[in-house]
Order: sequence, then C-alpha cells, then structure tokens
Amino acid sequence: MAAVFVLSALVFVPLLSSVSPLLGAELAVGFTLALLHPVNALCLLVHLLFLRPWEVIPDNPLLMALPRLLAGTCVVSWVLHPETHRRLTDRSSRAFLLLLCFGLWLFLTTFVASDAAAAQADWFNTYFKVLIVFGMSLFFIVDARGVAELKQTIVISVVGMISLALFEFLFFPSTGSVYAQRLHSNFTILDPNDLAAVTAMALPLVLVPFFRGAGGAGHAARQLAGLFMTAASIAAVWYSQSRGALIALFAEIMGAFTFPDLRRRWFGALALSAFLVLGYFGILKASTRSLEDLGSSSENRSEFWKAAVNMTLHHPILGVGFDQYPRTYESYSSGNRSEWGERTAHSSWLLAFAESGLVGGGLFLAFFLTVWRTAWRHRREWPEHLYALLGYGVAMSFLSHTYLIYPYLLCALILASDSVKETARAA
Repeated sequence: MAAVFVLSALVFVPLLSSVSPLLGAELAVGFTLALLHPVNALCLLVHLLFLRPWEVIPDNPLLMALPRLLAGTCVVSWVLHPETHRRLTDRSSRAFLLLLCFGLWLFLTTFVASDAAAAQADWFNTYFKVLIVFGMSLFFIVDARGVAELKQTIVISVVGMISLALFEFLFFPSTGSVYAQRLHSNFTILDPNDLAAVTAMALPLVLVPFFRGAGGAGHAARQLAGLFMTAASIAAVWYSQSRGALIALFAEIMGAFTFPDLRRRWFGALALSAFLVLGYFGILKASTRSLEDLGSSSENRSEFWKAAVNMTLHHPILGVGFDQYPRTYESYSSGNRSEWGERTAHSSWLLAFAESGLVGGGLFLAFFLTVWRTAWRHRREWPEHLYALLGYGVAMSFLSHTYLIYPYLLCALILASDSVKETARAA
C-alpha cells in the first residue's frame, strides 16, 4: 500500500500543483485507502460527489476525470475483495428493480426530446451516475461498519459544504449575487434552497445519535462533534431563508414526536402542529427576505407546478422527455410570471411525472414508497433514517432533485441498513 500511495502522490501532486498540492496528497491517501475495502472507495466517491471540485474548477483535466477514476477504483476494489460480495435481500432487490425501471424509462423518454442525442448525453452524465452509485451502495455494504461509514460520509460531506458556505457568507459576503442576503457559496455549486435541503436531510443523522450516544472512550469528543454539526446545520437552514427547508425541519420534529407511538400521541401532535405553524410564520416574519420576494416566489412556484401538471396531462405516456421541462415550459405555462431564463418544476415529484409521464412518475413514487416502508419497519432501531427521509421528502416537494444524487444516497443508506440486519438475522 505504501507503494500505491507514493505512485498516486507522484501523479496527483504535480497535476494539481496549480490548484493545491495538499489536495493532490489527500487524493493519494484516498485512493490508497480505497483499495483496502470497497466501502472506502465508495465513500471517497460519495464525498467528492457532494463537493464536486470538478465543477468548482472546471478547467483542470485531472479533476474532470475524477468521477470516472473513482468509479473505476470502486470496481477494482470490489474485485480485489471477493469476501465482500453478497446478494441483495428481497426488499433491496425490489427497490433496485424499481429504480432501474425508472432509469430505463427515463432513457426511453429521451427519444421524444427535441434533441434526442443531447438528452441521451445528459442522461448518461447525470442519471446514469445515480444508478451506478446507488447500485454500488447496495452491493458494497455488507456489515454495520459499512453502514456507519456511509452515514458518516454523508454527514461529514454536508457539514463540510455548509461550513464553507457559512465561512464565505459571514466573512466574505457577496454583494453582486442574486443570493447576496441568503446563504450560498461559490465552493458548493448549490443555491440556498438546495443547500438547506441537504442540510435538513443530514440533520437527523447527526441529532439522533447525538442524543442517543452511549458512554465510553471518545464519548465527550463525539458529543462535541455532534454539537458543532447540529449548530452548523441549524445556522445553515436559518441563513438560507428557505421556506421548504423550514417546513422539512418541522416535519422531522413532528415525526420524532409522533412516530414512536401514533395511537397515544395524536392530541400532543395536534398541539405541536399548532405551535409549529405559529413558529413558522414567526420565523418568516423575522426573515430578511422581503414580503414581495416571498410572494413572487410563491406565485412563480405555483406557475411551475401548473405547467408540470399540464405537461403530464398532455403527454401521459412518455411525458415531454428527459430534461425537457425547461425547453417546453413556455408552451404549458399560463404566461403570468416574474422569473425568466431556464425554469424547472420546483417539485421532484411533479418533475418526474412531467418529463416521464404517468409510468415514469409512478415508478418514481413506487421506489420511494418501498424505501419508506423499509425505513418505517426499522423506525425504532434507526429513527434517524425515517426522520431524514420524511424531512428530505418534504424538501424535495419544493425543489427539483429528481435526478440529483442526494435522495438516492439516503435511500441506499436505508436499504443497506435493512440488508445488513436481514443478513445477520439469517446467519
């Protein structure tokens, strides 16, 4: 392994000298560790898919080649460690089959696009990667340690993103950006709403272990790290001024309060709902976003949703085609709008139906319902999985994350946890 590290460093450090020699050394360490176990390789790939340095610095050939290099390293590591090979459980197989069918149906819809070749290239550059990483997550993770490593990778990646964003927002504020008054960062390639959504997804993964942490060696350090991550996550949601993320956090709180015992806590849930509604409007009143901005955003979002519904009704079989919503929006909108440029549906669920029809949208919903049932089944062992899925599902209702990697990583974590438990039970 020492030879692998030296050879990797000799390649990465010179090629990244104009960017950061330290980044080259870190990649050399990462690739060396990746060969020790497939999950290490997977987590390195996941971490960089969150940070996406090839989009921050697009003119570096090595960074542009990183996704393919990392994917190839994952396969090589998996081949080198045959003891990690295993079969999927029934629930994981069912969910994977639904996602594969949805992905293939999406590819089929590219043939109705105005430029089929361009749509197919977009599919390979975006959704095909999602399928690959999702499949790797299911096949590579074989024990509780692998589950914990993937979960920690997601949390560390999100906290890294929001830490960069908070540092830039607080100490180097931008005055020329449209998001100048809201949390954003040039180092994350995510707008405030997207950044807040992934933060809401990761927050339960941080909070639940923080409150359920046991004693022992390193207990104080884990508690301190959990406290920092929690504070950073809450600050990120607040400064993003994202209403969708606020609603997602409220949903997670409601879930934590009601899911453990639905029958006995319905009255308390109603009281808490009223409190959260009042708190939501109180937060909006304290928000730095103007009422005009909030009202305009709501009106535009309503128009985007209506256009998505119209696309589905006019093209119920194949939809308007993969990645065609922005190109066909003008033909299906009412014309009342205050935003211009390339638009999107601002709802992951509606976007799936608009671009892939009733069949594609149905497969998309069926996949998430399957994952939800799995998370519900294990709500007492891993309540954080259920809360994260609930909160992120709410946030996705206001954002177009249908083809992004984030929801599928969370689903892979839930299914991998289930597979590990079922395998241990059968042993």
